[in-house]
Amino acid sequence: MVEIILIRHGLTLWNRAARIQGISDVELSEEGLRQAELLAKNFPFDKVDAVYSSDLSRAKTTAKFVADKFNLPVQTTAELREVDFGIWEGKYFSELEKFDADNLKTFYKNPDELKLDRAETFQQAQSRAMNAIKKIIANHESDGDSRIVAVAHGSINRTILCAILDIPLKNMWRLSQFNTAINILRVDDGNFTVQLLNSTAHIDLEKFLP
Repeated sequence: MVEIILIRHGLTLWNRAARIQGISDVELSEEGLRQAELLAKNFPFDKVDAVYSSDLSRAKTTAKFVADKFNLPVQTTAELREVDFGIWEGKYFSELEKFDADNLKTFYKNPDELKLDRAETFQQAQSRAMNAIKKIIANHESDGDSRIVAVAHGSINRTILCAILDIPLKNMWRLSQFNTAINILRVDDGNFTVQLLNSTAHIDLEKFLP
């Protein structure tokens, strides 16, 4: 059995500003660093065997908080990067509402049909993301029961979850992925079970502690 703890990175200023990050290398904001700190402090398990991350800094920094807790290195892979949004990189959603409204409508309503200049499709992104997940499983399935952390991005996590749950990419936005949200995926002989989805209890828990 391999258990994958799939996590979205912490908040960035671009998240707060409703600006498309894609593969742009944007750092965590102060709030995002605090989220990552709470993620590690209130992590729901006391043992982790490996930590993987997208090679973008917002994911790597989030992953390092968890890795440091368990004295593990962060193993990075470009296959867990966010979707490459091409000509949309760095654009504000408010800009797109004015200047690329048709594509923005497709983005929300039919993301599986979105095609932007110099960008990945969501299908392409899903393929490479699932390739990363399969490699992670292959790296650890012979080790006996293993618990692996993988830190990635909002859209990428949704594509992974859609693949595992057999949900059409058209419906990917029906799956919420908050900053530092935890998803727990169990893999037994290649069969996936989703045990937890989009949990931010590690942040909310602070409200109830003395």
